[in-house]
Amino acid sequence: MRLAAVLLLLCAAPAEQDPNIARDAKLIASVKQISVHKLDDALPAFAFEKWLQTQSGFGAKYHWEANDCGEQTGSPDETGSVPLCVEVDARLKDGREIVIFVGRDRPPKSKVEEWKIFFAQFTTSHEKIVLRHLRELPGELIKTHPLQDHAEGAN
Repeated sequence: MRLAAVLLLLCAAPAEQDPNIARDAKLIASVKQISVHKLDDALPAFAFEKWLQTQSGFGAKYHWEANDCGEQTGSPDETGSVPLCVEVDARLKDGREIVIFVGRDRPPKSKVEEWKIFFAQFTTSHEKIVLRHLRELPGELIKTHPLQDHAEGAN
């Protein structure tokens, strides 16, 4: 009986809040609202989250998280903080996947931080395609669409 009471108290006790949870949630919310035009000037002024949903299509599943941008190698020579990015993983209904890391960067000789793409990749069942610009994604989605594969096999 005592064990059950202790377990009940432990489960009911509020979990300690990690101060990074609020920071991460705020960062993710900010990235979702960034205009894709700021990330790639060839794209229109459209919120990043909505643009990604449009590109991914109906039935896609998304996972958003904040983590480091993968910029450092772990060498003791490296100094400074590791940039913080928002990673979004989109799994399309047909199994293809999109991974994009967005973070703030201070260009050389600039005092202003800007949002930028640190990494973007599109994965199909046959290949991994690194995207240099977000504008490349719509073309890759069309080029690798599974219906396209079936149409080519029928000819």
